[in-house]
Amino acid sequence: MRLLVPVSIFAIMIGFGIISSHSASANVWIPDNEFSGFYNTNGTYTVIGAVKNTEGTAIIPTITINVKDNDNIISEKYILSTVNSQKDIPFNIKILQVEGKNATLEKPEVSFVVTNHNSTDIEIIYDKTLKKHTDGHETGFIINNDTSTVYGVRVYAAIYGKDGKFLDVGKSIETIEKMEPGEKIAFSMYPDPQHSSMVSYYSCFVVGDDPTMPASVLKDGKPYNFTYLTSGSVTDTKFDDSTHSVTATVRYPFPDTGFVNFMFPEESGAEKFSVLSNGKPVEFVQSKDPDGYWHVALSLPPKSTSDLAISGFDQPGLLSSTDNFRNYILIIIPIAAAAISIIIWKKRKD
Repeated sequence: MRLLVPVSIFAIMIGFGIISSHSASANVWIPDNEFSGFYNTNGTYTVIGAVKNTEGTAIIPTITINVKDNDNIISEKYILSTVNSQKDIPFNIKILQVEGKNATLEKPEVSFVVTNHNSTDIEIIYDKTLKKHTDGHETGFIINNDTSTVYGVRVYAAIYGKDGKFLDVGKSIETIEKMEPGEKIAFSMYPDPQHSSMVSYYSCFVVGDDPTMPASVLKDGKPYNFTYLTSGSVTDTKFDDSTHSVTATVRYPFPDTGFVNFMFPEESGAEKFSVLSNGKPVEFVQSKDPDGYWHVALSLPPKSTSDLAISGFDQPGLLSSTDNFRNYILIIIPIAAAAISIIIWKKRKD
């Protein structure tokens, strides 16, 4: 998988004053006993773990996962959500590129950047409503202790067995688009079925929407897959056939400046994008990463909701100017040759 945040995007974020770069340290790490890989019930190789932050400030960690698959080494980088000081963040990542059945997980690498705002103040309600059921799944409630509305909330939990063994990482199945201050919302999560009978307890965490998220829209009658990275929340992704553009609603509830970076697969290599926010053109940065994915990145105003429309995608049935010229030449040459032949034939006849 490609690195979802290129150096240029980090430079933009640093320019906005959102983060400052730091090297990895012994204060941010993944414990060996909370890092493992297994094949889930669908046969997909899955890596689970938890990043611990004992820095004195909130951070945004990047983890590098290396998997030996037969003779290949698969190296993946992922950016996780904000982790407050003295807190942990679990992760559950499916490595689709692993094709063998005896993959070996190597030691992970962790780096991070410091952020100047903490993750949202949402917490698990630890009372009798927090319940582990006989089939291994967990239900409970979360509450928004923030003074502002929070968007794109998900609950994550490290799942342990009866012997304290780290088994899995769960993720709430509900789509919680927003939570008002003081609001309580129910959640539920399930372990992989192969772990259901071994679950002893959940250690719950709450974070906002995943920074690196896949999205799929129906474009020209076919699924079109892309990813995005944001310090806010992206919802309602669609493809507008009338304008041939990807549309999305991006919410950023914080008082500073945020960002969103969309990553689109290359089609022709000549894409030139444009972006409308709430119907008006906005500045953005377009670049291409080494794997050939287009990056369309822009800043988000403080406490904003932006209805974005990104256009510039290839349209089927429309040829480029080069293709049109080539086809024109292919047509005109035979016609010209036929005309010349007729003229020569007439002169010879006369």
